[in-house]
Amino acid sequence: MKCTKTMLTAGAVLLAALALAYVALPQFRALVVSAGPYLLFLLCPLSMMFMMKGMQSNNERQVASSDTLRERLPAEEAQSKR
Repeated sequence: MKCTKTMLTAGAVLLAALALAYVALPQFRALVVSAGPYLLFLLCPLSMMFMMKGMQSNNERQVASSDTLRERLPAEEAQSKR
């Protein structure tokens, strides 16, 4: 659900940026109109790539925290046995 919401938000931001560029830069209207569909088409794979990268970095943090937890557990068990 979060990925869908993120992709829709990114699409809306890109569409707003294209509309703003179309209105603010009349000399580049042909470029905006011709490049706009390609940018919207590339939105899906690009956002998927960034989301997957974000998920990997999150997993690395979870693995690191679980490793430190494993290191602490034997020490705590040894103290509780005394």
